Amino acid sequence: MVSVQFYIILNEHAGSGQAGALWPQIKERLDAAQVSYQVAVSEYPHHAVLLSEQFAKQLPDTPHQDWVVLAVGGDGTLHEAINGLTQQPREYPIPVSYIPIGSGNDFARGAGMALKWEDAFDQVIQCTHATNYDIGTYDETIKHERGVFTNNLGIGFDAAIISQANQSRAKVWLNKHHMGSLSYLASALNVYYNQSGFTLTVHVGNQRDIYPNAFLVTTTNHPYFGGGVGIAPGATVTDHQLHLVVIEKPNFFKLMWLALRLVFKRHLTSKAVHYYQVSKVHLTVPAIEYGQLDGEEMGGRFFDVYAGIQQYPFWFDVTI
Repeated sequence: MVSVQFYIILNEHAGSGQAGALWPQIKERLDAAQVSYQVAVSEYPHHAVLLSEQFAKQLPDTPHQDWVVLAVGGDGTLHEAINGLTQQPREYPIPVSYIPIGSGNDFARGAGMALKWEDAFDQVIQCTHATNYDIGTYDETIKHERGVFTNNLGIGFDAAIISQANQSRAKVWLNKHHMGSLSYLASALNVYYNQSGFTLTVHVGNQRDIYPNAFLVTTTNHPYFGGGVGIAPGATVTDHQLHLVVIEKPNFFKLMWLALRLVFKRHLTSKAVHYYQVSKVHLTVPAIEYGQLDGEEMGGRFFDVYAGIQQYPFWFDVTI
């Protein structure tokens, strides 16, 4: 086993408190494995960004680094940790890792990690070297925000669902019973009736496509969003491509038919669905719509966003 030290960012609130409840068991396993580690607790939204950024500043930018930043929480905790690590460019990036204890755990699915935290723990602790996986990059010019995402950047329907699900009391109960993804489904019908179509322009190189009735716009790094929904079945975290899915607003019956096709991964052949595989894309939305990054709310806003792809070192071994 390679001797590495873990800087652990613990989000006790992830999975509606599941991460905090499981932490004593995780700590017991860390101690039993005689692993060297430090723990920092993420106490408020975006705190993990600050924690990982400050930690990165303390480490010299040299090869053969023996530290790994380990996010214990959901996709949002991983999102914040890796955004902190990428605030300042490094020639030798600090590897990031993840024990998935959240509502969706989509990055774990997309990367082939175990979804049981005990098995994911073994994949992290028994890992011997970092592996480069794709992550998305974004530059939003209206609000001057930039960063990275491990899962997806969404505008419209999926983002509105996340906004409503995050305010739902049912989400807490569902997470406690390991059914967190149902909280997204429970919000979907209500959002459908309130979500209007909007104008979207997709720029890819010299090509420009305009959709006057866009409904769901997801730029994804791997197949999954919303807790295991396979929106881009052919995507992988090693194909060096972003996968953009644009769905125009269907009537209710077409929505049900589309949802059924989505279950069987046949939705991409539907007339209302438009699919792109690109290394970079420019999206503009001249109306106030919800946005989301890795399940974290961006709020309602206009969008002028450039998305791309890069690689980052991750510390887990999916073969274990």
